Amino acid sequence: MKNLEDATLFWFGTSAFTGGYVTLSPMQALPYCLNIHPGESLAAVRDAITTHAVAVKARVSPAHAYPLGLRLSAAAAQELLASSAPSLEDFEELLAQHDLTVSCINGFPYGAFHGTAVKTAVYEPDWSKPERLAYTGRLAGILSFLLPEGATGNISTVPIGYRNPSPTESGKRADAEEQRMAVCVRQLVVMAEFLDDLSIRKNRDIVLALEPEPDCLLETTDDVIHWFEDELLYQGIRWLSNNRQRTRDEAEALLRRHIGICLDTCHFAVAFEDPLTALTRFESAGLRVARIQLSAALRTTVSEDALQRLRAFIDPVYLHQTKIRLPRGQIAAYPDLTEATLDAAREQTDCELRTHFHVPLYFEGDGVLASTHTDLTPAFFEHVRARRIPLEVETYTFDVLPPDLRAPTVVDSLVRELEWAFRATRGV
Repeated sequence: MKNLEDATLFWFGTSAFTGGYVTLSPMQALPYCLNIHPGESLAAVRDAITTHAVAVKARVSPAHAYPLGLRLSAAAAQELLASSAPSLEDFEELLAQHDLTVSCINGFPYGAFHGTAVKTAVYEPDWSKPERLAYTGRLAGILSFLLPEGATGNISTVPIGYRNPSPTESGKRADAEEQRMAVCVRQLVVMAEFLDDLSIRKNRDIVLALEPEPDCLLETTDDVIHWFEDELLYQGIRWLSNNRQRTRDEAEALLRRHIGICLDTCHFAVAFEDPLTALTRFESAGLRVARIQLSAALRTTVSEDALQRLRAFIDPVYLHQTKIRLPRGQIAAYPDLTEATLDAAREQTDCELRTHFHVPLYFEGDGVLASTHTDLTPAFFEHVRARRIPLEVETYTFDVLPPDLRAPTVVDSLVRELEWAFRATRGV
């Protein structure tokens, strides 16, 4: 049995890529992210596994181990590591009992993610806050315990943070944002050091995967590449050289190995970016794409009928950033899907609207509303297969979907999505 003390140890210390990611046999289904289920406490996480994940496995992978995309809130992670709670060993035994494995953790939502107004709070604490660093470190300790020796795993996280409004005339806001970014970079460098230390001590290769999202500091492909080059590498290499006596090459290798990207295909679709183009540009820039989340955004052509239909997708829980592509290619952006957004959209008749509302991958459209899953082309999946990039299905909006888009149960919905993704990945 693994050493529990090693798993719970969380310190920031001062490396060969093992590449042992848990791969799927042709008979196995793809993993799905547990953030679709309410699970703010450890008990709720365990219940989601035994109630829902086990039922999904029975239908999509009855004869093989089934990989889960684990989601742990900060409270659940702390509870899992607390001496008074069921131990990591107990949790590992629960997974083994049901023939489940874990190779990735969703570390994006820190707190509540269901049944309450999440909206922009989902980005808090951002990477300028020590709470985000400590939370992510705990997740890394947990994942290093659950991964087999020599394996690779990843933790998705917020794309630095939510983008603040434009600078004021005085420039004070711009100065504050510059300072905020410097703190974020410093904390990410510290996190990369910790992951590097884990790789040495535990022989687990863990990547922190920043997940670009609309209206965040990292949103587009350009945002990501420029930030890596101009912020993370520039500041990180200098800091590691000055404070850890690492050579420039050593520092750059450490950062590129442990700080990567989680490419959520819904998010890039909302920005009207092609996922294959984004993927190839990341690769050309030397960025590590640690995980791809297969998801689809809601899209439509602006009309009175479409705007009326979109009202059913306004909800008080999640943020649904909305973009409209104008005739000359410009993008009109709205922070959320609201009545005010729909009123403003009337001026853009016949233009394409996309909103950050995750719809099931199997939704084929109904003549008015459609899905961006058409961006997930055979060429995209061929590229992903060739590079063996880990995939995960992530549609967390089941509870807020309009009734006509919702399957009878969450398990039914997940099974349909996984079947769709399984066929799509194989060009069937």
